[in-house]
Amino acid sequence: MRILVIDDDAMLSHWVAKVLREAEHVVDVAATAGEGHRLALSVDYELALVDLELPDGSGLSVVHDLRRAGKTMPILIMTGRSDDAGIVAGLNAGADDYMIKPVPTDVLRARVRAALRRGGAVKLDEVVIGDLVMDRVHHVVRGSGTTLALSPKEYRLLEYFMLRPEQMVPRTDLLEHVWGMRFDTYTNVVDTTVSRLRQKLSSVVATPRLRTSRGVGYALTVQA
Repeated sequence: MRILVIDDDAMLSHWVAKVLREAEHVVDVAATAGEGHRLALSVDYELALVDLELPDGSGLSVVHDLRRAGKTMPILIMTGRSDDAGIVAGLNAGADDYMIKPVPTDVLRARVRAALRRGGAVKLDEVVIGDLVMDRVHHVVRGSGTTLALSPKEYRLLEYFMLRPEQMVPRTDLLEHVWGMRFDTYTNVVDTTVSRLRQKLSSVVATPRLRTSRGVGYALTVQA
C-alpha cells in the first residue's frame, strides 16, 4: 500500500515512515500543507496521515480540499490537541479517524490496518480476476483452490495489477507505486519480480495471465 504522511515534525515523520515501511508499505512524507496537497492529488495513495497544524496552513483545509477533489482514500488525523472541537472539526472535514500524539507504535499500526481494511468509497475487500481470488483483508491469494505463496512485494505487485485488469501498466508506474522509486534506476527488479510472479500464477491458474509488451509495460489479462 502507498501511504502519504503530512507532518512538519521531521523526527515524528521519520518514525511514522519507518514503522509503516517495516509493514511493507510505500511511504511518502510532506512537511507542508502545500506539498501534501500536491502529492495527494498527483499520486494514487491508499491512505493519508495528516497533522492538523502545518507551517503554511491547516491540515483541516488539506482534508477538506482532498474530499472536494473526489479523493476517497482513508484519512487519519494526527494531532497534539486533545480538545473535542479540533477532533470534531477534523471528522467533519472528511477525516475517517484521529490519533492524539504521541501515538504508541502498536496503536499506529492498528489504526492504519483498520483504516486500510475499511477503505474508502471504492475499497474492495475481495478482487476476482479469472480463476484468481485476492482477499485484501487477510492478504491471501487463491487460484483454483490453491493458496499462492507470495512475498510481500509479489503480493503488492499482483494487487496493483488486479485493481487494473486488462490495463497495460508502464514499468515506471510499478517502480513508483510498488517500489516507491520516483525515477527509473534501470534496475531489473521489476522484470525479475514480474517473471517470478508469472511463474507462480501459471502453476495454479489458466487465467489470468501476466503479459509483457516490450517497451510499453505489463498487463494482467484473461484474454487469449
